Amino acid sequence: EVSVIITAYNEVRHISRCLDSLLRQSFDNFEIIVVDDGSSDGTSELVKRYIQKNPEKIRLVKLRMNTGLGNARNIGAHFAKGSIVVFLDADMEFPPNFIANLVKPILNGSSKSSCPGDEIIANVENPWVRVQGQRIRGVGIEERTVYVRAVERDLFIKSGGFDARFGFYDDTTFYMRTGILSVVVKDAFLYHYNPDTAKEILWRNFWIGKSVLKVHKFRDVVVMALKRTFDLSPSIVIALLLSGSISFTILGAILLSVYAVTVARHKVIEPPSLIDRLRVRFFYVPVYRFLKALGFLTGLLHSMLGRNWTRIGTLDMEQMSEMILEVVE
Repeated sequence: EVSVIITAYNEVRHISRCLDSLLRQSFDNFEIIVVDDGSSDGTSELVKRYIQKNPEKIRLVKLRMNTGLGNARNIGAHFAKGSIVVFLDADMEFPPNFIANLVKPILNGSSKSSCPGDEIIANVENPWVRVQGQRIRGVGIEERTVYVRAVERDLFIKSGGFDARFGFYDDTTFYMRTGILSVVVKDAFLYHYNPDTAKEILWRNFWIGKSVLKVHKFRDVVVMALKRTFDLSPSIVIALLLSGSISFTILGAILLSVYAVTVARHKVIEPPSLIDRLRVRFFYVPVYRFLKALGFLTGLLHSMLGRNWTRIGTLDMEQMSEMILEVVE
């Protein structure tokens, strides 16, 4: 049996699509475990309605507080009944053969773990998504990857699961601990909903900034930080102009000119109408870059001040049990 673990934190907008697509899978021998990682938006109530209609298929584990993605996935793995665990996100949607294709290399013994090929961006009509410039993302042409979506459960548990301290990059920690690369299953593709609000963009980049020192060298992080600081140029220009200094005014004009060229070259998914193209280019692109920079730099500063990614670190078995508020089967 396969256990599909869906981690959810305030995902009431997306999780219905995720669950509906899983219930239409051609592969039938699997269970769905939704781990509600401290949501406050009604995610658990929505999942309970699905459980009422599919009591043999879906279970809910509701946590007392937000523990971080890595901890939530680890808790789901400990509840799993299947010999294979599949880690998916609530903002994903899957074609009917996704699970069958993803777990095939593990079932036939050719690999201990696997990862999908392409992630097709499903909400490219949203202007916040257009400015992210992605139609497809994934691992590209690689045959093996450090990322893992499906893995033998016993191996995952024995290895210690994911390390929640790595935050955004916790799904690479299975490889760090075991040295096992996941086979990339090219015919296992999925649809993913990119952040499509200003709040989500800010939060995602805070998450990245807070985690980046865990996996990148300090000098590389400095370069990233300088690039993000440049994206705050409009704010810097305003400060320079308000100074009243002619020299600062000239410097601000130069900085603004360079920034304007950068915005003009920013890769976007162009909307069909001219008005929408202008709106995306001259409003959404600068605001997106500002939010991305602000989130990243704030997260990085938070990390450099010695704050842990989660208040609780990576949970052990006893701590996991204490975090469980409710289990619905």
